[in-house]
Amino acid sequence: MTQLDQRLSAIADLALGAVSGIKNPCAADIGCDHGLLAAHLLQRRADLRVIASDVSAPSLDKARRLMTSLGMEKRAKFCVADGLAGVDEPVDVIVIAGMGAGTILKIIGEGMAKIDGAAVIVQANLDIPMLRSRLTEMGFAIEKERFAEAAGRQYATLLVKKSDAALRPLTQREALLGSAVNGMMDEAQRRYFAWLRGVRIHEMERLAALPSANARKKMEQSGVEADLITEAMSMNACTVADIEKMVGEIAPFELAEEWDNVGLLLGRRGGEVTRALVALDVTPAVIGEAKAIGAQLIITHHPIMFGARKRVTDADYEGGMMLSLAEAGIALIAAHTNLDAAPGGVNDTLMAAMGAVNVRGEGCVRVGDVAEGTTLSMLRDQARRALKADVRIYGAEDTPVHVLGCCSGAGSSEIGEAAALGADCFITGEVKHNLALEAMALGVAVIEAGHYETENPVCEVLAGALQNGADALKYKVMFFCSKVNPFGRSV
Repeated sequence: MTQLDQRLSAIADLALGAVSGIKNPCAADIGCDHGLLAAHLLQRRADLRVIASDVSAPSLDKARRLMTSLGMEKRAKFCVADGLAGVDEPVDVIVIAGMGAGTILKIIGEGMAKIDGAAVIVQANLDIPMLRSRLTEMGFAIEKERFAEAAGRQYATLLVKKSDAALRPLTQREALLGSAVNGMMDEAQRRYFAWLRGVRIHEMERLAALPSANARKKMEQSGVEADLITEAMSMNACTVADIEKMVGEIAPFELAEEWDNVGLLLGRRGGEVTRALVALDVTPAVIGEAKAIGAQLIITHHPIMFGARKRVTDADYEGGMMLSLAEAGIALIAAHTNLDAAPGGVNDTLMAAMGAVNVRGEGCVRVGDVAEGTTLSMLRDQARRALKADVRIYGAEDTPVHVLGCCSGAGSSEIGEAAALGADCFITGEVKHNLALEAMALGVAVIEAGHYETENPVCEVLAGALQNGADALKYKVMFFCSKVNPFGRSV
């Protein structure tokens, strides 16, 4: 039996169910590509015939060779054709999959006369809400939906039929949620909508940093859809205190240095959070980004209020930001040296970006092995690519490197500790002149890649970890990673 992935299996099951009880049925596979689906259907029903159609002659040849090798070519008709143009006889089920929603709708609209009473199975790569709405407008009733995952992507497959009755237009909620509009979801649907919610979050992240009115409109639309999905998934309310607890589980606050200022710095612990933004620093632009996505909380790596304050006014930069946060009702949590030291935190993320393996160390210092034959110039180039950094090196370009050490940000004071752990090269954000000279004396090459650049990669990691934790607890909060660079460089 031809093996199908879950995506094609969902189509096959719907197609076979559609012709159950029909003698000698005929199916049309539009855009059949390699012919795996058509071959599988022929294997499952001995009395089935298939019209295999594709606009690509080479693809159709693959399908023909496959069915010939299986001895089923006599039950298949092959035609190079666009859309339903190659369907020249009545069919019981039509499959149109692996295309954009617009292409699927065009094929259906141009081939209405050939569809007649056939079941139509559609599976679009994108724009499922639009597909549901337009199909309903065209007079098709959505009878069944199946959800499946393949290659890390989730797919919705619809079975529709022409309706004799007039169909009312779908609401935005109905178009988005389909058969899950009543709030009842099986596990496959839950996985699909969790994935779709993540897609909408990433869309909002990308669009929030763009200044155009069109971007803002699209971002707001994505936000509405994300909220509808969250509501349908019946997720739990989440507070600032709940998120502070999750941050502390990822980066225990007891790991912070005594002089540090971590945890909840501003805001009400009981305040509900539905959207939170993770950023390296709180800046006016980050606050604007948080407002744009409707966030009630910002989680940063670098804290504010390192020193005691007697007044909070707009007379200074930090005071102005604190007022802006309070006026917008946005709380602030910081995870600083605790996130530097935590497993999987800032420095482990930096080592992963640099390709180091067998990473070890404690506190804020890490060392790890690099591939045999690695040189200082090769690590410089890796830093440029992975960190999007302007890199300065201390040492000869052809210096061989076996063990890379790191302490992100202003970490050059830790070069000696890294050397004691065996590092012959050290990457950090900022290097003081005297410490660079000491490193040369120790025989340790140095890569200076920027404070922001060596630490910012952890924001994506932290946002992902918080989202995974929230999802496990079924919290309705959505976490976003800031796309604003305070220095005007691309993130």
